[in-house]
Amino acid sequence: MTQDATRSKSRFMMSMEHVLREINHEIISPAMPDMSVESAVPLMITVARLRADYLKYAFKLSASRDDHHPSAEELAKLKHLRESFQEMRAAAQELEHCIDRGYIDLPTSK
Repeated sequence: MTQDATRSKSRFMMSMEHVLREINHEIISPAMPDMSVESAVPLMITVARLRADYLKYAFKLSASRDDHHPSAEELAKLKHLRESFQEMRAAAQELEHCIDRGYIDLPTSK
């Protein structure tokens, strides 16, 4: 790739990033009008509770099992708990990403 082509590609990518940031901010920020640490706490609590439920059940299944493996029903419940935790964790991580990228307006310091 020539130097001119590299510069052109770099300028194009910077322009795309700028447009994407504006689009995401325009759409996401109004959906989260009162973003604050306090408003994010319920999400973080939910993630922690789901993580605890998932681990607690995994330990329950492995306690005093002798040679028995978890049943299909028990594994289905464990899978559901894991998927629930992972989905909510992904939402929390996405919130962090949106804040980091400036997609969500944050309250200003007084």
